[in-house]
Amino acid sequence: MLFYVALLILGASAYYCHFQFKRRKIVEKLEKVVQRKRDDILKNIEEARRISDKLDSKRRDYIGNLDFEQLKEELQKGSVTCVEAVRTYFHKAILAHEKTNAVTCFILEAEQQAEELDEKAKLASFVKPPMFGIPLSLKECLKVKGYDTTRGFVQDAYRPSTEDSIQIEHYKKLGLIPFCQTNVPQSLLSYNCSNPLFGTTTNPFDSTRTCGGSSGGEGALIGAKGSLIGIGTDVGGSVRIPCHFTGIAGIKPSKMRFAHRGGGTSVPGKPLVDANEGIMAQNVTSNVELLRSVWVDIDFQSDRDPYCPPVHWNESLYSSEKKLRIGYYIDDGWFTPTPALQRAVLESKKHLENAGHTVIPFHPPRLTDVIQLYFRALFLDGGQFILNKLMNDIIEPTITFQRTLCTVPAWIQRLLSYPVSLVFPRLGMFMKSLTRDTFELREAYAAIEAYREEYVSLMLKDDLDVILCPPSIMPGPQHDVPSKLLCGASYTFIYNLLDFGAGSFSNRPSKTVKPFPGVVPVTTVNKSDEEKLINEYPETDKWYQITKKATIGSIGMPIGVQVAAPPFREETVLRTMREIEIAVTGKLEK
Repeated sequence: MLFYVALLILGASAYYCHFQFKRRKIVEKLEKVVQRKRDDILKNIEEARRISDKLDSKRRDYIGNLDFEQLKEELQKGSVTCVEAVRTYFHKAILAHEKTNAVTCFILEAEQQAEELDEKAKLASFVKPPMFGIPLSLKECLKVKGYDTTRGFVQDAYRPSTEDSIQIEHYKKLGLIPFCQTNVPQSLLSYNCSNPLFGTTTNPFDSTRTCGGSSGGEGALIGAKGSLIGIGTDVGGSVRIPCHFTGIAGIKPSKMRFAHRGGGTSVPGKPLVDANEGIMAQNVTSNVELLRSVWVDIDFQSDRDPYCPPVHWNESLYSSEKKLRIGYYIDDGWFTPTPALQRAVLESKKHLENAGHTVIPFHPPRLTDVIQLYFRALFLDGGQFILNKLMNDIIEPTITFQRTLCTVPAWIQRLLSYPVSLVFPRLGMFMKSLTRDTFELREAYAAIEAYREEYVSLMLKDDLDVILCPPSIMPGPQHDVPSKLLCGASYTFIYNLLDFGAGSFSNRPSKTVKPFPGVVPVTTVNKSDEEKLINEYPETDKWYQITKKATIGSIGMPIGVQVAAPPFREETVLRTMREIEIAVTGKLEK
């Protein structure tokens, strides 16, 4: 018997040594790729700087001070050229990158695209498209011909896309000029923004805090005024959380409002929780303008992707003067947000009531079940796809929890969940999330469909148009915190599970950060919030303790709210967000 035990131990030791040797070889090879890529990035930035320096600095500053609407108007009139706009935003993005490390690559062909548009504009027969000449930043995972979509994996560097995605084609048709790609967390399954290939992107208001994720590079770039508008993706809050953390506005439409053929995702093959592209901009109005242009012309996408229904922009929903019925909550029953997040919702509730809308309490049902269902649908193979990617890559330290979740077999997690539940009930429940077999996965899919029916029925019962709630549990935390609080994204991933359209609105502080003045926020963390945090916020388990510690010292950080509605009601979401924006800023642009 001892012989067989010794043989087993010897075999396990030999396998471990072989595994570690293989891992070292993989890492050594990939470290050379990292160095090569970072050298190339420096050259790429210098070329972008050379292009931007072609424009006189006074002219560049003038164009750089125009907001989205002003630049759009100047480009349409011809008083600003497309080339001038691109050179200006190369310059502004470089400045933002130097502050936040947001850019992974400048799309140098943007200057040529701008020149071609300017030449076309000289023809009397040419009709300028609605977004003529507007520079557009893009999340790194979006397919652009000739450029990588690594998702933060070193192994996928130097594998450029062979064609533009349907979405990118459409943006170009509308006159937009993609000019840079922005950073993401490794695997896209985190709400921080760090990977071994491009490094860590920081919050423009505090470099010790994260800009969010997975569209964090977009949030940081736009929050630092390096771009007026950009495109992210969202599978669990990846657009909405960065908007909240960095003081900007964005929306994740329901899945079927955009084409997906030829696109990519963090984990392929998850039909009930899938990513969708979303708009991110410095204000709600810019979101409206771009989505109106896209959806008025949605046949372009539907003709190329038959799974994208030709649902056009519904101006009657956005411009309606009918008063809305709005459900709100400040606590989802799973994870209590910090005081500033709750206050932001209550202040927005008051703004909406002052505008004549009816705002009543709403309680999302069964959040404990939602947590389990979401992660079962997201890691539908028990985390095997992500684990295989990570084991063949340099692993980013800030996604330790995700790696552990995928490494420990589901049956072991289930076994350990019972003793863990005795001392940490929420973690114990979470450890039961991963599916063990296809039978359980089928049950999870059926349960998701039933939950959607239950949630919508509750909204119909109260005749609710939209839901108002927090976009997160806290303001932007330190870079390592999101991995420790993966379940803290419950306020956003519920609307991916439901496939609702959902947006987050949070403009940047106007006085607390001198480099970026001029826009009034929904709110910012104040001294009273911090006092309530210290004196009243729960510390009943490790997750609450981490949240409290991470939030202390965040006075002045931007705070947003989230608005959500069922599929194909995104125009109502935007209308509600815009009414809050008007109440906060006093700006009445269309």
